[in-house]
Amino acid sequence: MRILPLLFALCSISSTFAQSKSEVLYWPSGTIKSYSSTLKNRQAANKTTSASEYLSDLGNYKLEILRRDGSGGGEAHQNWTDVFLVQDGEATILYGGTLENPTDAGNGEIRGTRHIGGKSQKVSAGDVLVIPPGVPHQTIVEPGKHFFTLIVKVERKQASQ
Repeated sequence: MRILPLLFALCSISSTFAQSKSEVLYWPSGTIKSYSSTLKNRQAANKTTSASEYLSDLGNYKLEILRRDGSGGGEAHQNWTDVFLVQDGEATILYGGTLENPTDAGNGEIRGTRHIGGKSQKVSAGDVLVIPPGVPHQTIVEPGKHFFTLIVKVERKQASQ
């Protein structure tokens, strides 16, 4: 699987991605793949169409694994870039535009009932999509489909004072 080497390259090429700890992190592809069924079981137990788990939080970047079997609401992250490394399934990511009924969820997170306007990008296994800070977006999953992705969340670099 080529996605994990890309992830490690992204995390090592810039001081923006520097770890706060000096340890190497590794998840074999089989471990990543197994999260799909783990998260599907969590969805069933919680009677939801999505579930996620943070694999690691290293301060200025986080690794999150996400499975959706239904569409999500609109959102924007003021302080984080989302890098989607699609593992399985497919979705349409709506981006740009605005959020309907935006609500401040705290810590720079804005949630809305849905995304309005902007553009769309279909994504599937093997694709990489980068959503910069402040860009409203929404994940649309067609009925009967699923979307399983590893997300690298990179904190916005603060301007020097």
